[in-house]
Amino acid sequence: MTARERLTSLDVFRGITIAGMIMVNNHGGKCVYPPLEHAEWHGLTLADMIFPFFMFIMGVALTLSFSNRVERGIEKKEIIRGILKRSALLFL
Repeated sequence: MTARERLTSLDVFRGITIAGMIMVNNHGGKCVYPPLEHAEWHGLTLADMIFPFFMFIMGVALTLSFSNRVERGIEKKEIIRGILKRSALLFL
């Protein structure tokens, strides 16, 4: 993949997941569509799947990004240094 190439299916899934996050967190008050609430203990609803979907998207995106940088000839040490620098900046 070139630097400008995007995986459309991943972008669409990311958009749907973000829309799901917004709907689950701001569902409109007392009258809530049941799948937008988390399951008490047993069961699984749409709200319970948002975070796993997001983690899946992150894993796929990181894998694609890492392999793309390796293909461009960037050394792994430099990639890891960039990851650590960006992580430190985000925590600060």
